[in-house]
Amino acid sequence: MTTPTAEGPKLADLVRERASEIIASWIVRFERSPLRFRRATKAATHTAQVANLVEALIVATSSDQLTPGSDATRELERSAAFLGAQFASEGATGFDIAALLLELRDVVASMVSTEDAAALTRLFEWLTVVALDTFASSGLQSLRERVAEQLELGTPVVELLPKVPAVMLVGAPTASVLGGCLARAWMLAVSVGAPCLVIECGGLVEAGERNFEAGYREFLEQSEGSAIQILMSSARRPLRERAAGLAAERGIAFQHFDRLDSAVGHAVERAGYVLMRRT
Repeated sequence: MTTPTAEGPKLADLVRERASEIIASWIVRFERSPLRFRRATKAATHTAQVANLVEALIVATSSDQLTPGSDATRELERSAAFLGAQFASEGATGFDIAALLLELRDVVASMVSTEDAAALTRLFEWLTVVALDTFASSGLQSLRERVAEQLELGTPVVELLPKVPAVMLVGAPTASVLGGCLARAWMLAVSVGAPCLVIECGGLVEAGERNFEAGYREFLEQSEGSAIQILMSSARRPLRERAAGLAAERGIAFQHFDRLDSAVGHAVERAGYVLMRRT
């Protein structure tokens, strides 16, 4: 519960009146903070962010309560979450976030009553957790997006022989990545006038197989009505049965081969070539 100090104004008024002093004191403390592990950033880089936090703190302390998760602290929590996401995008560390918020806490706490300082300490500890959680989530999401982009761009979509296109699915691509890879393969097949498209699934792991159906459906919607035959190879039974069923629903020719070379041999013959074994 926030209450007026014994001789001074209410907490919100105090923070508003001393906002410039709070920010100036924070700059000094942040530069000297022992929490900063690498010291890769300067206080000046984050002064505007701290000013926004102070403004949100004024709004929060205008209420009679400073309970984490309450309506009064919602905007402050949003600011902390945004701060965490922004730090993740800038390549900062969790140490920087903790230093920013905890040093700001200590500055404000030194200017208020003991009772208000206790409430602010609890609040800023919660804000630090919120910011660090968003920092971690944003970093993980960014990593996933980079991996997905690299996987989509790095998945081999090649013309093994003239009019014999193939896509070699590997790893655990998401449904959207699968759809993108199959779309690239389809465009290659159409551009070279191929009668077949080889989809090699031997490199897919279990997670990739679970995502296959959604991306494959999107691919089939694009290719529905085409005369190109789908040749799947090296897929486990559940995957190939689902793929065959979905292709049949759209009237698309489908055939599975246990080995990639068998699928390629069939595609080569459909393309008008004759395979001969040398003895």
